[in-house]
Amino acid sequence: MGRVKLILVGLVLCFLLQSTSFGQSWLRHTIDSSSSGADGVKLGDINGDGLPDIVTGWEEGGITRLYLYPGAARVKEPWPAVTVGTTPDVEDAAFVDMDGDGKLEIVSCTEGSDKKIYVHWSQSENLLDPQTWRQEVLPASARRMRWMYAQALPIDGKNGGDLVAGGKDVGAGVGWFESPDAPRNLHQWQWHPITPAGWIMSILVRDMDRDGDNDIVITDRKGTYQGCRWLENPGMGQAQKSIWRSRMIGGAGLEVMFMAMVDTDGDGIEEAVITEKTEGTIRIFKRRDKQGISWEETTKIHIPDTLGSPKSVEAGDINGDGIADLVYSTETKGLVKIGLAWIDGRELNQPAKITFHSISGTHIAKYDKAELLDMDQDGDLDVLICEENYGENSRGLGVIWYENPHK
Repeated sequence: MGRVKLILVGLVLCFLLQSTSFGQSWLRHTIDSSSSGADGVKLGDINGDGLPDIVTGWEEGGITRLYLYPGAARVKEPWPAVTVGTTPDVEDAAFVDMDGDGKLEIVSCTEGSDKKIYVHWSQSENLLDPQTWRQEVLPASARRMRWMYAQALPIDGKNGGDLVAGGKDVGAGVGWFESPDAPRNLHQWQWHPITPAGWIMSILVRDMDRDGDNDIVITDRKGTYQGCRWLENPGMGQAQKSIWRSRMIGGAGLEVMFMAMVDTDGDGIEEAVITEKTEGTIRIFKRRDKQGISWEETTKIHIPDTLGSPKSVEAGDINGDGIADLVYSTETKGLVKIGLAWIDGRELNQPAKITFHSISGTHIAKYDKAELLDMDQDGDLDVLICEENYGENSRGLGVIWYENPHK
């Protein structure tokens, strides 16, 4: 009996190794590692030079920091940076034009005991001077929930952009802050709930039913509403200030993490791609009608044990063959595993043959959501990401990017 068990174990290990390509790790470059617990990256052009700047909340460090793109010649060095505010338990930071003047502000969401959304206003063209930044609480957000994410979304067509946000745990939900006539007066912004939620991971904006207005696509990690669903914009007027109808896409009852919307099969229609922890898979759901009401799971990819547990998935052409590939980020939960990998898009219609190609190599890691862009302007997509917990009692790798070796 012992011999049979050894054979079975050997077969399992052989399968796991065959489905993982260790290869040579991509070169890693550090943008900033000066604080602790870097928790997500968001992109925007805050100085108007046409190049991608970054904002990140450092959760354990309790600060929000801005990074200005230094140019291709210096992109592999630490970037010029400034701390724009003190933000306890910050979970996310994003670029938002709060007052409609065409210039971006920074919005930070905090969870823990703070439970606030902060707006960071720049008072000068010298964005790297910390003395020129002023921080203000959005009053309608205070103590309402543990805030996870916020992003700009014009909803009612008045007063420029509104702000969509979501949170987790007691009293959590997704809703929008209505921009007033005088948007710099944050006391006048009003909160309108859209749907209850357990733990929001993703908030994406799409016209899901093709009726000309913006709907909201979310992944909800915990509670009654677990899964990936979209929230149907009821159209202009007072109805927008009521609960929006939920349409389930897939993953009901699963601990879904981050998601992507991408055309994986080249038919011109986006699929919903999710990661989930319950069974340890990446799943692809395809719409079966124009209205986005009917969805079918078409692909299920099981994660090999050589990789960490699911965190995020993003899509882009990694190897330059014109087909969208998937980049997968993980949490290794204190174990030495591959934390960041990619899947060749040509294999997505053959899940049993899929190989995970290592990007990061093996280490103890807690990655966040991956972003794909050409960091060094050499014509291919690199991977921008945060890593907030590299081993026990560590500050983490911080804000980093991996250089694509495919030419």
